[in-house]
Amino acid sequence: MNCDEFRTQYLVGGDDDTTGPHLAACGACRFHREDLEAGRRALKDPAIWEEPPPELDKQVIALIAGNEDRRSAGLTWVERWVRPLVAAAVVVVAVGLYGVFRTPSPDWEVTMPGTSLAPLATSTVSGWNTDSGTRVLIAVEGLDRAPAGYVYELWLSQGPLHISAGTFTAGGEIELRAGVTRADFPRLWVTLEPLDDDQSPSGHTVLDTGA
Repeated sequence: MNCDEFRTQYLVGGDDDTTGPHLAACGACRFHREDLEAGRRALKDPAIWEEPPPELDKQVIALIAGNEDRRSAGLTWVERWVRPLVAAAVVVVAVGLYGVFRTPSPDWEVTMPGTSLAPLATSTVSGWNTDSGTRVLIAVEGLDRAPAGYVYELWLSQGPLHISAGTFTAGGEIELRAGVTRADFPRLWVTLEPLDDDQSPSGHTVLDTGA
């Protein structure tokens, strides 16, 4: 089951042996679970499925024309303009809902295990290539909250070149962004950094893909 199939089934109320394992394994879908829950609740509202009165479109057109009692059989200039606009509005709403509830599957996904400094930690990193670089979603488990005065920092590296994708303070699901692509900077790793003016990695690595 891919992400699109899972989200479609989840929105219509599917909670079974198929959707459960996908949600447990997919950080991207867990990240959007609150949005999916909101969509599921909205779809359960009976008001959404009520059939509108057959004369509703004529009544709206008549109101816009300034005459509620108009019932002319031919298309007036108001009807000629309003009906295409209503159709366009429906398309815009549909596209908007599609964008909210359908997030493209990650362009890549990799496991980033814990090091000797965090042996119980594990993480999955999902990445989406964008025009400005990479959007990254990290699902981290087993990592203690950073001590006071410290943060965790995600790096994308190519040899001695290290690009920061941002910082976080605890495990869970974290969305970060980098101005480069993983194709150019393949190694992903997380360090524990003191809050100071040194912009280079500390060397205290807690998670690392190793390549």
